[in-house]
Amino acid sequence: MNIEKTLLIVPANDAEAAMIIQLAKKIKLPMVISHQPHGATLDREPGVLEKIKISGARRVVIVEIPGVKTEEKIKKLGVQIKIIDHHHYQNLNRKKIKSSLEQFLQMFNLTDARLESLGFSSRLVRGIGIQDRGFVNGLERAGYSKDEIKKVFAYQKKLLRPFIDPTEEKKYELAAQAAWKNRKEWNGYAIVIGQTKEGFRRHLSAHVYQKLGRVVSIILDERGRGVISVQDSPAAARLFKKFGGFTFGEKGNWGYKNGRGKRKVSLDDVKKELE
Repeated sequence: MNIEKTLLIVPANDAEAAMIIQLAKKIKLPMVISHQPHGATLDREPGVLEKIKISGARRVVIVEIPGVKTEEKIKKLGVQIKIIDHHHYQNLNRKKIKSSLEQFLQMFNLTDARLESLGFSSRLVRGIGIQDRGFVNGLERAGYSKDEIKKVFAYQKKLLRPFIDPTEEKKYELAAQAAWKNRKEWNGYAIVIGQTKEGFRRHLSAHVYQKLGRVVSIILDERGRGVISVQDSPAAARLFKKFGGFTFGEKGNWGYKNGRGKRKVSLDDVKKELE
């Protein structure tokens, strides 16, 4: 895709997005960086329509920040929209086989040779995208060794440094480690309880793999922020059908955000369905 008259809108809330931001800077692609956390929506992005108007863009590429109402308003400006996403939200299915980073690379013709010429390790860049959609299983299927997988995790942390306070990052790493230590085993799942106001699923997954060297089926009840999720489970699709919520990764991952005015989904509800 030609970057002329193109504007990228991307939330800086995970390593995949941070990688896209770095690449966009390198190829001089104009962008609006959203600082919304996970769960970002275009409808909550302040001044986004005005920013698009000021940019003079005729095409907007939106990365993992859905908002159908605002998307329609953008179209009414005469601006073309390209969606990059790979998630299934409760009332919006944008599931794709490729991760958002992989879609971005394809959209802007960023081949391995081009990535290397821009100063990136193509193996690490693609590893970030594979890890986002398939975690360790995806990397192993793509032929990454255990040593390479550890390098992808290290690169993930490096990518996030400009956007995350290192003190906060350490706090969530320690919280994940403590929560894992206090886990309960149940029916082939590790039940992990979290009390932090921000999510630490990323920290937990990394800690478990680095400690055990394998993927574990986890029920994560993040009570501090009202999110419950199930990772690496064949029941993920059934949980989505039963409770709604969202899916993430390639398959086998489901989550639900409890909120005001919504049906509450508890750990007991999830366990009952999994039984």
